[in-house]
Amino acid sequence: MGVPYVNPGTANILREITEETRDPALAQSIYFGPTALTHIKRLMEMGGAIIADTTLVANDIDMSLFGNSAAKVVCFIDDPQVVALAEQKHITRAEVAVDYGLSLPGMKLMVVGSAPAAINRMIQRRQREPMSDVCVLAAPTGFASVIQLKERLMDSDLSSIVVRGKKGGIPVTVAMLNAILREVSREMKQS
Repeated sequence: MGVPYVNPGTANILREITEETRDPALAQSIYFGPTALTHIKRLMEMGGAIIADTTLVANDIDMSLFGNSAAKVVCFIDDPQVVALAEQKHITRAEVAVDYGLSLPGMKLMVVGSAPAAINRMIQRRQREPMSDVCVLAAPTGFASVIQLKERLMDSDLSSIVVRGKKGGIPVTVAMLNAILREVSREMKQS
């Protein structure tokens, strides 16, 4: 696994996350893949989808940061078809929601703040198919299996931003995503 990619943009994001969460150790645990911010900027420019694993994350995204972007925020976790298919297949709603999200056309940012099964599903899918139009923001909190899944995601060739270790959760995920969107919005205005 490579060294976290740091540039002025990621430094701004880390500073903002530290200020918002008041947890300097959190910023030190965040890994930015080298293509992640470029991917998110392209998603915003091209009108892709930010796919959240919970409605709590989806509802707390600062939509004012979208400006004139045609990008959208979606969450499939409570979709009746997702619920029914998960029951039918005896798998989690998070896994089915990932499949729904990945079926959307265009650039995608898969945001995982609470469902480790979603990370596992993306890793499994990547082993079987190309996913160059996908970036993953993974920040679920937890212990051994969650930590291992986040490490496996960083070791994969998926574009990703990961909160390593036990840190994370929905408030951290929202803080990170809004900080990232603020930085991307600033960069888009400058170009």
